Amino acid sequence: MPRIGILGAGLAGLAAATKLAEAGEHVTVFDARNRPGGRVWSETLDTPQGRYVIERGAEFVLDGYTSMRRLLSHFGLSLVDTGMSYYVREPGDMAGITCDDIIRTGRKALELTSSNGLQGTAEELLAALPDEPELVDALRARIEISTAVSASEVTAKSLQHIASFEPKPSWRVAGGNQRLPDAMAAALGSAVRYGETVRAVENISDGGVLVTTDTDTSVFDAVVVALPLAVIRDPQVNLPSTEARSAALKHVLQGHAAKLHLPLETPPPTSAVMSVEGRYWTWTATDDSGVVAPVLNAFMGSPSAISRANLTQNPSEWVLKARALRTDLDIARNASALTTVWSEDQLAGGAYAAHAPGATAAGTALLEKPVGDVFWAGEYSEPEFVGLMEGAIRSGERAAERVMQRLETTSRDSDSERTKA
Repeated sequence: MPRIGILGAGLAGLAAATKLAEAGEHVTVFDARNRPGGRVWSETLDTPQGRYVIERGAEFVLDGYTSMRRLLSHFGLSLVDTGMSYYVREPGDMAGITCDDIIRTGRKALELTSSNGLQGTAEELLAALPDEPELVDALRARIEISTAVSASEVTAKSLQHIASFEPKPSWRVAGGNQRLPDAMAAALGSAVRYGETVRAVENISDGGVLVTTDTDTSVFDAVVVALPLAVIRDPQVNLPSTEARSAALKHVLQGHAAKLHLPLETPPPTSAVMSVEGRYWTWTATDDSGVVAPVLNAFMGSPSAISRANLTQNPSEWVLKARALRTDLDIARNASALTTVWSEDQLAGGAYAAHAPGATAAGTALLEKPVGDVFWAGEYSEPEFVGLMEGAIRSGERAAERVMQRLETTSRDSDSERTKA
């Protein structure tokens, strides 16, 4: 039976491994962490009201997440409506500007760019808006927070999905998003090997792939590389590539983001409030108990915002600013804040990806084109749901399909050669 290696136990790698295993293929999954999920990471936070689940990584399940919903159903997991919308954020530090103003301006921006197919940067789009500078900057903040990169770098197409303005509902996995990768990994059992850092992947001249980790060297008939974008680009990790793939990667941006969680003295109403100046947003949301968790959550996006906030040196500054922004909440005195800066995570190197101007459907397809017997998966390669959990799952399942097609072709060719002999 062919042996297939999966590098990375995030949602992309686990989706590939699950699909292959269910088709009867022999898979081995490597991950440098001691848990599955990668940038999906649920933990608990102690509050005066008890312990509550928080998401240190990917949080919201959004409209159109059909693949993720299918997997959740398969593993007997459910979603809980957060009672607020990921897309609707009131500016809390700009007098006279409302969320409705930002939504109206965002829709105007989409109308302006509809004629040119969403070409150019988001910043170029903002420059064409006739609105007052304060309102345009509020829209800019909304884009930069959600895409986790500068508006001058990301494509204007980002306004269609990740920085959309439609007030759609948003969900989380009941009990924590971590439950999905945990369930997928549990079903794979001993096929998942933790604490294995990949150092090199090499196509063998007569077929197959050599994978070298810190502890072992293995040979596989095919390999799916489902590692984060920053790891893919790390020159110390030896991965095969082509000129076309390298050129396509130039149009993919590494986003940078941080999250903050603060316990509250009492359960609040649901809310979503954005700091335009600080380039972060805060929210309170319903959990699977049916009440609003007594936790203030916050997300900061873009490298410049993280640098200005001095998060790597003094994360307590963000806590003070969040307290000042959310005076409507009863934040616990001497609260022990939990801060996660994804740029500092050596196994991720940043948050999720975004596409830069120049990214095309053909170029994005090149990101998943096999190099020899090495196949690719990751949220960075997804044309529609780039940077999102749904994109990771879809890319992993596509990689699995390509591997099975390759194995079928190889098997058919081998049978033909034996028949000729």
